[in-house]
Amino acid sequence: MISTTKYNEEIITEQLHDPDKCRDAFSRVIAHYSEPLYWQIRRMVINHDDANDLLQNTFIKAWTNINNFRGDAKLSTWLYKIAI
Repeated sequence: MISTTKYNEEIITEQLHDPDKCRDAFSRVIAHYSEPLYWQIRRMVINHDDANDLLQNTFIKAWTNINNFRGDAKLSTWLYKIAI
């Protein structure tokens, strides 16, 4: 269940490292960054379906490597780097 509280990157980053809260936190990340990441990817590819596939691959790669995210940079920076 996705929380309706305001998105706070510091709190989300902490929750991403908590096994009990990680899934919910990542769901909030997806909800928060899907649209801006989609449009960043769409600038690189012409086709809508390709952009959606790349967006999905970005989130899959982020999820499988979430333990490597140290929080030195903003979460958005990390996600954009994965997307690009």
